[in-house]
Amino acid sequence: MTELPPSSLSGELLHTPLLGELLHTPLFGLLLTLASYRFAQWAYAKSNSMALFHPFIVAAIPVIIVLPLVGVPYEEYRDQTALISFLLGPATVALAWPLYRQLHTVRSVWRPLLITVVIGAALASGLAVGLAWWLGAPETVVGSLAPKSITTPIAIEVARVTNGDVSLAAGAVAITGIVGALAAGPVFRLLRVEDDRIRGFALGLVAHAIGTARAFEFSEKAGAFGGLALGLTGLLTALALPWIWPWVSSLMG
Repeated sequence: MTELPPSSLSGELLHTPLLGELLHTPLFGLLLTLASYRFAQWAYAKSNSMALFHPFIVAAIPVIIVLPLVGVPYEEYRDQTALISFLLGPATVALAWPLYRQLHTVRSVWRPLLITVVIGAALASGLAVGLAWWLGAPETVVGSLAPKSITTPIAIEVARVTNGDVSLAAGAVAITGIVGALAAGPVFRLLRVEDDRIRGFALGLVAHAIGTARAFEFSEKAGAFGGLALGLTGLLTALALPWIWPWVSSLMG
C-alpha cells in the first residue's frame, strides 16, 4: 500500500465529510476561539505576564493561521462566534460588581473623575480625527477612527452614525486597546504613577475593555476604576459624537 505524504494526509482529512460539516458549524468557531484563548493564557503565564504576550494578542495568532488552512472565511467564523460577541455586553455590565465594592473610594473623587473623562474622551477622539484629517484620510476612515477608544459594541454603533466602516472601526478599537495595554507599564513607570485609581482610570479611558483587563492585573481597585472609565467614556462618546459629527463632517467637506 502506497503511503501518502503528510501534506496529502492532512488534505484528505480536511475533506472528509464529517470534518467538513464540523468546520461550518458554530462548534468549530467556538472551540477554536476558546482553545486559542486558553493557549494565550498559558503563554502569558509562562512569560511572567509580559505585556507583549497579552492574551488578546496571542489568542489571535492561532485563529489567523487556522482559518485559511481549513478554508473557513472570516465572515463565516464571525457568524460562528456570534455567541461570544453577544456575551461582550453582559461581561461589560459585570464590571459593575468590582466598581460597587470600590464605591466609597469613587465617591471621594467623583469631581476630578468627571473632569478627567470629559477631557480624556475629547482628546482620545479628537486627536485621532484631527490627525487622520490632516493626513488626508477619506471621511470613511476618519469616521471609523473617531470611536477608537470605546468598547467594541458601542464603537460599532457610533461608527454607523459617523459614516465609518464597521470593520475598520472594530480594528481601530482592537489596536488601540492592544497598544494601551502594551504601553501602560512603561508609561506608568516613567511617570512614577503608583496610585491604582489613576492607573485603572487611565487604562479604561484610553484602552477600553482591553485596558480594563490589564488594570485588573494591578489590583481590583485599578480594575474597578478601569471599568468606571470604560463606561463613562463610552457613554459620553456615544451621546456627544453623533451630535457634533455633522459639524465635524462639514469642516472636512
